[in-house]
Amino acid sequence: MGWKWISFGILCLVLLFQYKNISSYIAVELALKGFKELDVNSDDVIDKSEWPGIGFSIFDVDRDNLVDDEEIRLFIKESLKGFSWVNKVSGRINVPEQLIHSTFISPSMNREVGYYIYIPDSYHKDLKKEFRTVYYLHGGRPGNESRSVIITNVIHDLFSNSEIDPALYVFVNGGELSHYNSKEKQSYGEDVFIKELIPHIDNTYRTLASRSGRGLEGFSQGGRGATRYMFKYPEIFSTVSAGGGSYEIEKLIQQNNGYEDDPRGDDENVYFVGKGNDAWSLAKKFTEMGAAYPDLLIWSGTEDPNYPSIEVYMNYLDKLEIEYYSLIVKGVDHNPFIFYEESGEELIRFHAK
Repeated sequence: MGWKWISFGILCLVLLFQYKNISSYIAVELALKGFKELDVNSDDVIDKSEWPGIGFSIFDVDRDNLVDDEEIRLFIKESLKGFSWVNKVSGRINVPEQLIHSTFISPSMNREVGYYIYIPDSYHKDLKKEFRTVYYLHGGRPGNESRSVIITNVIHDLFSNSEIDPALYVFVNGGELSHYNSKEKQSYGEDVFIKELIPHIDNTYRTLASRSGRGLEGFSQGGRGATRYMFKYPEIFSTVSAGGGSYEIEKLIQQNNGYEDDPRGDDENVYFVGKGNDAWSLAKKFTEMGAAYPDLLIWSGTEDPNYPSIEVYMNYLDKLEIEYYSLIVKGVDHNPFIFYEESGEELIRFHAK
């Protein structure tokens, strides 16, 4: 295969980091050319044995252990499209009918903001019951409320076939600079979530509108966000589940006095996210206050590139005497969908306890 699969692998990594200097058309055409070269037996699909390196599971949208040209095309277009506050999931992705897309008018921006909400069947049967909520912060950038909704297949299956008390799962749009307030981008994802979306959900649906009935979960960029929010808003959430976050980037923000200069990829933009607004500083500051904090679960796959920094951060929490649970799954890489298929029940039960 030689240079052909190497070139294709490099292209995949480029797309994963969403290089904005590549046009959608060129990216699609190059990827499809690479796809044809990888399709050794010319059956119009690529199985894992034909795939070069990591990333297969990310492209395999419909989870059939095969990648076709439409999945390549879908992934690239989704990766390269611009930011929007309202996004709907592709029709190619199978999700349960209990997953609903909705919007609300943001008071601060005076515009529609989208979210997805999973509503279990029991919500419509027991009309007097108030339900727990779990808010899910997506990975990646810019924000997109549809990005991680495929995990509702696991959530729905578990709520339908176990004794676990069902909950509403809400999928958040994190704004243009995911899960941060950004003055330079005029995007205030943190405020829209904390000050607007949560009250909207509590006013619109039958929720346990208190700390004890509210959980928070996030992956990658969302895992970092969930960790920061845990220490900034301990009065809002009772459980926090943070997965796949790069605590190395959080450390760099601390060292750079609040500026995020991500060394991964070739994005030359440097964003000011706030001095002390990082998982390391916030954890230390919180311990000095001596207040109660939510139950924390940190999760990762052993093959996740962020796993080493997650281990370092857990050691840091140990030194601060901050208690937490950990869920580490062997063989899983940086992919929340695979993690949910392997150990989603443990994540769901963590919030339900």
